Amino acid sequence: MPNQMRANRIGSTKERALYEAKGLLQRYGFNGFSFQHIADLLGIKKPSLYDHFKSKDDLGQLLVRDYDQAFKDWSLTVESFESKQKIESFFEIFYRFASQSSRICPMSAFIGDFHSLSGPIKKALSKLYQKQFDWVDQVIQDGQKKRLFRRDQSSEDLASVVVSMAIGSQFSARILGSAHYIREMKIQAIQFLEKA
Repeated sequence: MPNQMRANRIGSTKERALYEAKGLLQRYGFNGFSFQHIADLLGIKKPSLYDHFKSKDDLGQLLVRDYDQAFKDWSLTVESFESKQKIESFFEIFYRFASQSSRICPMSAFIGDFHSLSGPIKKALSKLYQKQFDWVDQVIQDGQKKRLFRRDQSSEDLASVVVSMAIGSQFSARILGSAHYIREMKIQAIQFLEKA
């Protein structure tokens, strides 16, 4: 009942359904929940969800778009930060998710089911990953120009390591049962970037 009360405060049935779907996705993966689970959380009948989503695939595409927009919005909030703070803040995204009942970021939650996703969802996820990678790459380039980050490797190579550490750390944190593992990896990532 508390979940239903929380969802009711969010707004329309579609917004409430997206909210609950995101939570289910982050805990169980895309194949780990159904429209019935969402309907049960909202206290509605499953067929009424089809008034808002053509299919679960349609819902999946909306979830990717929602996370894409959330990342864009977040990146604006850290725009004035120095390069090191931006990288630290990037890790904090994953820490916040992991601190909420061992959730993982929506993009990573989809990746566990990548082989069974539709073409449009795979394409949207690939674009989202590239946007996040490009953001990290640009932050590292800026840090290199200001001589805050090492310059013995390309920004792209460094970004590959940092993104892999950030995404991978949330899976390790889930297995270890400790969101703080992500913050430990954040420290390691900064040391790696600053190493001469």
